[in-house]
Amino acid sequence: MAIFSYEQLDELGDGLIRQYLGKESGTAFCVDIEGFVTDFLHLPLLYRSFAERDTDKIGFISDGITPLLIYEKKQATPIVYEKGTIVIERFLRQEPESGRRRFTISHEGAHFVMDRTVPQASFHREFDSQRVYSPAEIKDLFSFKEAMIDRLGAALLMPQFILWNVMKAFDAPEHIPIYGDSVLRVSDRLLIQEMANAIGASFAAFLYRLKELGILQRHDISEYIVGELGIGTGGDA
Repeated sequence: MAIFSYEQLDELGDGLIRQYLGKESGTAFCVDIEGFVTDFLHLPLLYRSFAERDTDKIGFISDGITPLLIYEKKQATPIVYEKGTIVIERFLRQEPESGRRRFTISHEGAHFVMDRTVPQASFHREFDSQRVYSPAEIKDLFSFKEAMIDRLGAALLMPQFILWNVMKAFDAPEHIPIYGDSVLRVSDRLLIQEMANAIGASFAAFLYRLKELGILQRHDISEYIVGELGIGTGGDA
């Protein structure tokens, strides 16, 4: 797998989605990520109930050799899928899981783009803050390769040009203030949620994408306490 900078991954994601959308690129708000992986990348996409012991595993792209444990007739059954087949945990098809489903599909699509020939099977995992991970699992979960694939996955699902389309439509400012690492004004939080809904991403994923692209402008938390809450220096007695 080639090594790319994050800027190159963003450009690659933009280029792929622009090519997929064609003339619709100028007005598009949301990527049909299922159509992208099936019609543009020509990868089979299946939904199955995973029977893997590791419940963090919610997405899989096959190398044609490694079996995936799924439930068939209520029995855990190892299945070897055709090389390049993307398998997504079935429960993600529920409407409340739309954001997670779309990001998981884009992550597996990014694996295919980065590896191109899919030399090894790969899972998409979710980090569980309540779980105790082994050193090997931590290394795998937060490897540089996975970081690059996550960045490309985000660039496929939320390419910069679509993000600009959405921001323009919602009359969003070029920079949105964030206080400390996570505090937002109520009006800005609502704006971000509306834009996330339009682009088809979860609030958390969209917020992180705004951080990646430098759209969130960091301010000291004291500015929020004084300016927004009116507490402390400059506030009413």
